[in-house]
Amino acid sequence: MRGAVILAGGGSRRMGEDKAWLPVAGVPCLRRVAEAVAGPCPALVISARPNQRLPELPPGCVRVDDPQVDAGPLVGVGLGLDHLAEAGVELAYLTSCDAAALSPDHVAFMLEGLRARPERAAWVPVDAEGRRHPLAAAVRVPIIAARVRGLLASGVGRLQAAVAGPDCPGVDASDLPDPAVLWPANTPEQWRALERHVQGR
Repeated sequence: MRGAVILAGGGSRRMGEDKAWLPVAGVPCLRRVAEAVAGPCPALVISARPNQRLPELPPGCVRVDDPQVDAGPLVGVGLGLDHLAEAGVELAYLTSCDAAALSPDHVAFMLEGLRARPERAAWVPVDAEGRRHPLAAAVRVPIIAARVRGLLASGVGRLQAAVAGPDCPGVDASDLPDPAVLWPANTPEQWRALERHVQGR
């Protein structure tokens, strides 16, 4: 069984509005992302901030709320992975609500790549500048969920730390179905560039 965790609870401060609601061809971005992962990932968890209003989501999505506002992405990922682990999910895709370029092909590519490499705990895209992108990665749920719990217990809050080490190798961005899945969407200017790319595909 495969699943996914979508982070939707960020403050969107640089964007100036909730990124979950940013429209892509008239569809709120969070819903677009959820629909992209729903095919390859039947078990889908949305991590939100307390009292956050979300767009309508595909059937079967489960919402989990951070224990507090600004809890950070590692907390959201941990909550989502714990939920998937309890459901018996072995492999999961991690993403965020602003991943407008995400496609089912990319999700399936990442999950299949990890499935075929049982020695790996995660498979993480790496862009041309050498930056690793955990929120475009495939992970083995029991291993990474336990790693996240350990990091949080020790006071480490960086999501990157959960998918670091020799058992979490990178995949070059040029090998991805669409490298634009790694493009940032933190400001209105970045969002416009991403939206143009998505609408031009």
